[in-house]
Order: sequence, then structure tokens, then C-alpha cells
Amino acid sequence: MLFRVFFKDAYKWYSAKLLQAYDNDTVKPRTKRKKFSTLKRKAPKVPEYTCPQIDQVLDHLSSDTNIKGRQFTKIKNKMEKLRTQNELLRESGIYWYEIAKGILGGK
Repeated sequence: MLFRVFFKDAYKWYSAKLLQAYDNDTVKPRTKRKKFSTLKRKAPKVPEYTCPQIDQVLDHLSSDTNIKGRQFTKIKNKMEKLRTQNELLRESGIYWYEIAKGILGGK
């Protein structure tokens, strides 16, 4: 019940503000949203896949005679965790790109 009352009051407030805006000469309509292509152009570039670099570091460390087996295992586990996080971040970026493309009507 409280939920309905709140939104009913919010709707009344919104419609009153909207009517005030139509009568007011200083209120201007919102500018059109930026096109998807403009937003895409300004977006930061996605880096290349890091898996080959991680593999290269692990190969270099495995051939190093100064590193102990236990240290190598710790580093390897951290690098594998980094690889997983990079993959999840890349998948998240693709997901949000598709959402934005759907909302803004990109090509």
C-alpha cells in the first residue's frame, strides 16, 4: 500500500513539474543522446589477449635455475588467477557492449 502511495505522489509531482516546464520559457528540451558510434569511438581500446604473455612468463620462470619449485608454484597460481580475471573482464566488456548497442541502437 505504501508502495502505491509513494509512486502516486511521485507521479503527481512529476506531472506538476512537467506542466511547469511547458509554461516556462527558460526550460529547454534535453539534447539528443550521443550516437552509439561516437561513444564507441571515445571508448578505451580493448587490449590484446594476455594469455600468450602469461605463458611466456611461466616458461621463462620454469627454465630459471634460481627459482625454487615452491616459489614457481605460487607465481604460477597467481598468474593463472590473473588469466581468469582477464577473461572475466573481457567477457564483462563484451556483455556491456552488447547491452549498450541494444539500448542506443548501434550497428
